[in-house]
Amino acid sequence: MADAAGGGGGGGGGGGRGDGLLANGSGRLRDLDAITPERVWAMFNPVESEAVVNALRRWQCSFGFRSRRIHSVGSITDPYVRLILDRCLPPAVERQLCSEPLDALLNAVIAVRTCVIDESLLRWAHQDGVLQLINVASGFDTRAWRLRWPPAMRMYEIDSATVHAQKAAALGDIDTACSRSALVGGVWDLGDTLRRLAAVGYDPSRPTLWLVEDVVEYMLPSAASQLFAVMAAHCAPGSRLVASLSDVKLRDLLRRYGHTTHLVEEFEPPGIVLNRICAAGWHAEVILSGQLEDRFDVDLHNCLYLVHGTRL
Repeated sequence: MADAAGGGGGGGGGGGRGDGLLANGSGRLRDLDAITPERVWAMFNPVESEAVVNALRRWQCSFGFRSRRIHSVGSITDPYVRLILDRCLPPAVERQLCSEPLDALLNAVIAVRTCVIDESLLRWAHQDGVLQLINVASGFDTRAWRLRWPPAMRMYEIDSATVHAQKAAALGDIDTACSRSALVGGVWDLGDTLRRLAAVGYDPSRPTLWLVEDVVEYMLPSAASQLFAVMAAHCAPGSRLVASLSDVKLRDLLRRYGHTTHLVEEFEPPGIVLNRICAAGWHAEVILSGQLEDRFDVDLHNCLYLVHGTRL
């Protein structure tokens, strides 16, 4: 069952139909058919709109990404994200984004990032038996729908009320592949949100999977340290994390050629962020951009790094 609620959703066992955030007195969703993508797009703050843009990149690479070395990357096939885009992204904005000079690079970054993260999470869930996952600043992630999880898997997504509401409106009638709960919260008050998770089935005494995708770039260095420390304090030893990091080069490219202007000024190199993660209670290692380029035979311009970590 997939649930969503402002204070926290209650999860059930196995897949199920989502319960929307926006309900009237009769328990039915309000009539949202008249809401246009232009109106929804205008509701988002800059970070929320960036989550929609990431969804667009995932849609593009789900059928357009081809590695010269790996001809089929099945895990990034994502038909669900198109429903989100049809609701949230105006066609004129989509056309503009698809014509940006960085379009091909960003699609490659998202494709490789998505593929490696999918592999990691599924391996830890199926082989290691870690059956609860917390997606920090989940945005319009669709892994609860598109990946094949173990039957007992529970997923907890944390993001703003606006993101959860629009996601529920787009996907709420579609069964998920695991139990899913959507909680309103953010990286700044993550500790408060995590304390509420027990009410919807989260067990901090058991190992947990953590997903921190495209989050650190929007945080000041001290806040990033606090984020990973809070995560470590709310899970058992043996918990695993996967986090995506970018190089300052990507920030500068986006400012020069793209639309993104809200990445933080104190943008730290991946190695320094890795040190912060380790100091917060994790044994972690980084997959270098060159290693990813070699595996997938694509040019990422040294813009993508991925961290795997284990809670000490």
